[in-house]
Amino acid sequence: MIAQKVNGSSKCRTAPLALASALALMALVAPVSAQGDETRPAPAEAIIEKEASALLRLDLPPVPDVTLQVDAVETPSRAAEADITLPAAPEIELSEDLRAPAAPVQQAETPVPKLDLPEPPTVTVAVDLPPPPRLVLPADEAAIRAALEPARTRYRFKATEMDALAGFYAARDFRPVWLEARSDGAFVQSRVATLSKLAADAEQEGLDAVRLLSALPVRTNGIIPAERLIETDLAISVAAFLYARDARGGRIEPSRLSGMLTPELTLPNPAELLASITDQPADKLTALLHSYHPRHAGYRALRAELMKLREEMSAPILTGSVAGLAGAPQPVAAGLPPKWLEGPALAFGKPDPRVLHLRSRLGLPAEGGEVYDAELRKAVEAFQRVNGLTPNGRITPKTRAALENPQTPVTESERKPDKQVLANTIIANMERWRWLPVELGEFHVFVNVPDFKLQIVQDGRSVHETRVIVGKPQTQTPVFSDEMEHLIVNPSWGVPPSILKKEFLPKLATDPDYATRRGFEVVRRGNSISIRQPPGEKNALGFVKFMFPNNHSVYLHDTPNRSLFGNDFRAFSHGCVRVDKPFAFAEKLLSTSLGYSEGYLRGMIGRGERMVRLPRRIPVHLSYFTVFVDAEGKLQERRDLYGHDARVRSALQL
Repeated sequence: MIAQKVNGSSKCRTAPLALASALALMALVAPVSAQGDETRPAPAEAIIEKEASALLRLDLPPVPDVTLQVDAVETPSRAAEADITLPAAPEIELSEDLRAPAAPVQQAETPVPKLDLPEPPTVTVAVDLPPPPRLVLPADEAAIRAALEPARTRYRFKATEMDALAGFYAARDFRPVWLEARSDGAFVQSRVATLSKLAADAEQEGLDAVRLLSALPVRTNGIIPAERLIETDLAISVAAFLYARDARGGRIEPSRLSGMLTPELTLPNPAELLASITDQPADKLTALLHSYHPRHAGYRALRAELMKLREEMSAPILTGSVAGLAGAPQPVAAGLPPKWLEGPALAFGKPDPRVLHLRSRLGLPAEGGEVYDAELRKAVEAFQRVNGLTPNGRITPKTRAALENPQTPVTESERKPDKQVLANTIIANMERWRWLPVELGEFHVFVNVPDFKLQIVQDGRSVHETRVIVGKPQTQTPVFSDEMEHLIVNPSWGVPPSILKKEFLPKLATDPDYATRRGFEVVRRGNSISIRQPPGEKNALGFVKFMFPNNHSVYLHDTPNRSLFGNDFRAFSHGCVRVDKPFAFAEKLLSTSLGYSEGYLRGMIGRGERMVRLPRRIPVHLSYFTVFVDAEGKLQERRDLYGHDARVRSALQL
């Protein structure tokens, strides 16, 4: 019975003890469901409700009625707390299914052994992405050819080059090379900016940047309209091909400048070029196009000189109105005081002490006196002409600045070459480097006609040098490359048709024995005539000639007149190249392959014509360079013996 005070009195009511015990059992077996969750019974409750009869067998004695009398004690602050004494709860035996599992026994931790396992393999996951949208030019091969026609005319492309370009696009189903499709239209690929920069920087290589840039389409930004897809992609392809072609010497055709300029150019094939650069990133595009420039050391040296010269040309020059400015350098001519022309302008016919200095500067005798006379005026006018000034005889500020500068030439012979003229000459010589084969050969013979010099070059290093005599301006040594096949000791000389016609036939017409008296053999076959000089000391070819068969019928050979090798200017032949100390040259050619020494070869003299075949052909390059960098790194200039510099400059519009 539980007593509860109601309205100051105590009332008792009785609850069965069995219900209280069941509730206690539920609390012990499993946690009660969360407060407020009345829709889902806890697992223990479900077990008790379902299997209570099977799991619980409790024999309890009857519980007596208990009446608790609680006397309420009034306190000022709060109700008194009652102590309630309850009988001890009976011990309840739980089945094994309802017992909580025993807590695991803590054991000492066993150290985990360290295993050396191999690195897991790299796993590559291939994801099939949808292909990008495909862009096709709205054209056929005929439309491509029609679109290329303006470029063919402008840049003088050959028919074979046009066929290769049109065929390239047809082979790739007219897919563009430089355009890409996006969701909103066709755009020029970003790598075209690299091509544009290459064209802009082409002047560093001696090429025409304006020519290359003008080949590119005007519009390369934004969406390319459908009607301009063909011309845009073709224009970029033409610009790329034009760069490679110009780099290999395709700007001019040498044989059209002179019949003596017959190198075989190795121009790129446009289809092969475009195939190699399609889909290439910008850096590889740059490297590939740069590879078409000559890799020869002589070309690279001239390129460096051109860039250095252009830097000098871009520097300000202190002349004319800047003369006398504070802080400006004021050089002084030898023996003259600083600013010796300072003061009012010299007056013609009037005496002036400065006139004596002027006479000294112009190389005139001082006996002329202090009067600015007619003789001195003519000298001043000549000085002005030499230096590009107005030849009026007046001492203007520009004339005064030039006179006071000791580096200004007085005569034409003292005048240094104009820097722009020199730059153009360097470009012309760089162009002729493009005419040479891409590979000169690990072992080759190199003749520079204007320098009158022959070299044997092995692995890029000169291993033998000698003087040569080349053709006269009227009978020039041609410019081309070929391969030496053999040499002949004790050669005979068949007079070339050109010499026969110009020299022998006119004299034979008046003197039939002219050739015989000079030791020549005349052979007549019907209406034709040929003249041969047998081997010997007086033979025009000397004791040995070096043969590389060519269309010009020229070769390297000895000469009976060796005194001419002592001259600085050595243009005396009919076109062939005469070699100083030819047997030393022959030994260098043959010592490695055949083991022949100079003495062994000389031992063949006078024993009839002897042909010595080379085990391996040797490249021979007859070149023409008026400007080059020598072994000490100094820029050298030579006379334009045959006028080839002028022809190339004119063709390149320099």
